[in-house]
Amino acid sequence: MKQWYRVFIDNKRILTFGFLFSFFSCFGQTFFISLFVPYWTVLFGISKTSFGSIYATVTIIAALLISFSGKYIDSIPLKKYALFVFIALILSMLMLSRAHEIAILTVGLFLVRWLGQGLMTHTSSTGIAKYFSKDRGKALSFSAMGHPAGNFIIPFIMLPLFAIAGWRNSLVIVSGFALLIMIPSILSLKKTETLINGKISWDENSVLPLAEIEYFKTLKFWIIALNIFILPFILTSVLLYQYSIGEMRGWSVAWVAFSFSLFAIFSGIGLLVSGNLVDRFTGRLLLPLYLVPALIGVLLLCIFNNQYVFPAFFALAGLSSGIGSTVKTAAQTEIYGIGSLGKVRSYFSTIIVLSTALGPPVFAFFIDRNVSLNLIMGFSGFLIFLVILASFQLWPAELFNRFKLLIQNQFKPEK
Repeated sequence: MKQWYRVFIDNKRILTFGFLFSFFSCFGQTFFISLFVPYWTVLFGISKTSFGSIYATVTIIAALLISFSGKYIDSIPLKKYALFVFIALILSMLMLSRAHEIAILTVGLFLVRWLGQGLMTHTSSTGIAKYFSKDRGKALSFSAMGHPAGNFIIPFIMLPLFAIAGWRNSLVIVSGFALLIMIPSILSLKKTETLINGKISWDENSVLPLAEIEYFKTLKFWIIALNIFILPFILTSVLLYQYSIGEMRGWSVAWVAFSFSLFAIFSGIGLLVSGNLVDRFTGRLLLPLYLVPALIGVLLLCIFNNQYVFPAFFALAGLSSGIGSTVKTAAQTEIYGIGSLGKVRSYFSTIIVLSTALGPPVFAFFIDRNVSLNLIMGFSGFLIFLVILASFQLWPAELFNRFKLLIQNQFKPEK
């Protein structure tokens, strides 16, 4: 804890910025938008299916746009870039609060998805990764703690606010509150882009930026892409249909809600431990390993029908999600360097958002055709296992060969 305290005291401005940017990115997250869906479907006279189609469409478009807009963090000072993204998000929130037509609602949804879930998260993690060399893991995990904090706090604020002020005024109130907190934090950032906590390590400094098309031609890009795609793809699907899963298994609504609460708790735990892990072992080394708890959780949900497997699944998935939040950014920084990190992470941010858009319809396709949950989870576990195996290819050659030799010796017959 002394090390965490030292890192925060030495860099409190940028770390507070990173935490708050992650926190307010929740304005574009699915859980926040879902709070307004009952009001919008009644107001505009659309079904939940129609809203889901609109939501999936704007999410996919927003994901594609992140690839083009996220790279500018490499050429624009963090202070200016963050100010633009945040002000644009607040204006999008105000647009949603005045939506009286379905077209305005659609545009507003697109903007909050692009700016909130997309660029706010991208700016927070990329900005922190660029500015830290030493203690990068701790800095990334502290910054990412804004996500579970937002998941926990914001619903408790919004639901009473709806009853008092209505959904439109609630959007205006929380937007004003966010402005009062976030603007001073952004303005407190230094104008320069000097690295914090030491020089760039040799490998990060030696990585030269590539032409955009060249990134897509490398095997390591697609291995990382699969790694960051698979968990959100599966998790978003289970989260969206968790009550349907509970109904299929005969579990009560209260039990499903309790089970999900463990996801936020263990996601926070994962974030806390990930900082020290990354600083000690590097993100590249941990990239294949952080998925192991999620794999175990998926297999438990596949094999057992007991109600206790659901909280176990969410706890293990939350642990992987929390650790992975830090590990994935650190690994990308170590592999690609910081010179073009914004460009590279914008591609991966697009993939993450696409995974959250594609997962639910694929999951629903199999459920509608009466494919058993056991089979769906079994196949999901198989996919995670393949991604874990592929991710070992990103280990440095010497380390990978030592690991392979260790595994071979474990299964070598005794003489």
